[in-house]
Parts: sequence; structure tokens; C-alpha cells
Amino acid sequence: MKDHAPPEWHRLFNAALNDQLSEADRAQLAAVLKSSAEARQLWFLYQDNECSLAELKPRWLPKSERAIFSWFSWRPLTAAAAGLAIGLFSASVVFGFVAQRGVEKRTPIPMFEPGFENAQMPLASGFPSGTTRWSGDAAHVVTAENGVSPKEGKFMLRLEPVSKRAARMYQVLDLQSLPSGAGDESREIEITASFAAADAEASARYAIRAFAVTEAPQDLDAAWFDRRDESIASVARGLDVVPGAKGWQTFSVSIQVPRAARSLVLFLGARTPDKTARTAPHYLDDVRVSLLTPSPLPR
Repeated sequence: MKDHAPPEWHRLFNAALNDQLSEADRAQLAAVLKSSAEARQLWFLYQDNECSLAELKPRWLPKSERAIFSWFSWRPLTAAAAGLAIGLFSASVVFGFVAQRGVEKRTPIPMFEPGFENAQMPLASGFPSGTTRWSGDAAHVVTAENGVSPKEGKFMLRLEPVSKRAARMYQVLDLQSLPSGAGDESREIEITASFAAADAEASARYAIRAFAVTEAPQDLDAAWFDRRDESIASVARGLDVVPGAKGWQTFSVSIQVPRAARSLVLFLGARTPDKTARTAPHYLDDVRVSLLTPSPLPR
């Protein structure tokens, strides 16, 4: 990932994450996030500890400062900074804007256990091998617990807490059988997921990512994730949930997938920014992936 962002963005984001925003900085940050989609995406990446330090380290910092520049130690924003974000994006911070859309047809794309209704399904560790599994960090299929009931059906997936980063789950989808209209250069795919927290009194951060790649599912392995920048299309969206927000948090992201793509890699992540509250799990349910096609206009 090449860093073309203005140095001032890096300074503002670093100050926000380290509770060092001045009044003038808060106003400037509000203006930047409101006016620039690129800034909003970078702001999400700043807080997303799945990105590598080498990817995002700002080149404008002197070496002495780079040594202590903390991309991974996300801290809760100061009350003023949090108020700024909430003021900009309503009750929760959403990175990515939903465009006004017309009526569209949604065709479900087959995926493995989108609702986690098979309590005996295998859960692998690390990156998935093939399309018929969920894999990632420690997780368990469970029924209602900790005051959280499944969003759909009888079961949901419990994501066990991870001390230093987000709890992650992956799935690879096969795109080779998807229909594509003559002359279409790309297809639009929408990913929707629902998350909930066992501890509703702590803030939470959830993320959906998708990567379109030219390799077939059987040709992908764990080493691919280190080469994810080679994907031919990608999208990321995050949702910050404020303390006290109970129930399921559902959000979506859409990606334009070129016809050359043979696989879609899904990444779903959940974490608790407050280190002292990272003993409680998060839950995932009702993951949906759909091919979007415009409905014919009435004549």
C-alpha cells in the first residue's frame, strides 16, 4: 500500500489515538473526516491492528519518532474526540458511506454455514484451506449465553477474546460460477454481518473486509495473506459501538469485483479497545453475501 496521504493527516490521526488533540486539531480532524473518503478509510486503517506496521508507517516521521510511533496501541479517544466522531457519524462511528441506491435484486452467493446452525461444524485455526469452512482464531458455536441470543436460528458463533488484537474469522468464496452479463467489467457483491458483545458496557470495534483475487480457492493458502495487497479489488469497513449499546449491530459493505476474480476472501473481526475489558467474548451471526444486480426500470 503506497502512502499518498498528506503528512498532516498522519499527525492528526496519531494525536487522536494518543489523546493529544488540541481544540484546533479536533476541528481540523472533523473537517478532514467529513470531506474526504480517503481520509476516513485511512483513519479506519490506523485503528485496525490487522494492518502491518510496514504497510502504514508514515515516511514523513524521523527515525527517532518512528521507533515510538504506535500504530497498534489503539486507545479510547478522549471525550472530546469521541464526541467529535459521534457528532460526525451519529450514534456510532462508521467508516465508509452508503450511497443512495435504487431498487436492486439480491442473489445469495453460496457460503459455508452463514448462520452457524451446525453445532458440530469444524472450525480451523488460521487461514482457511478451501471453501467449506470457517477458520481463524479460537471460536465456538453456542446457543444463547451472557444475555445474548442468536440473531437468527438457534446458534451463533462466539469469538473468544484476544489480548493484543482483533479476534478474526475468515472464509473463502468461489466466484467462478457466478453469472456475469455480457460486457460487464465487474460485479457488485454485498457482505453483511451481525455482531454483538457479551459486555455491552464496554466499547467495541467490528470490521468487515473483502479481497477479490485471481487465484482459485484451492490455490490460496496462509501465505496469501502476506500478499493481500496483490488482490485486484478490496474493501474495508469498520463500525465502532459506544458503551451501553445493546443488541446486535448489523452493517454491510459492497465491493466491485472484476470479472477476472475467481475467489473472494472474507475477513470478519471484533475487538474491545479497552484493554481492561478484553476478557468478554464477542458474537457473530447471520453473515450474508449477495450479488447485486439492478432491477429493470419500469416502462
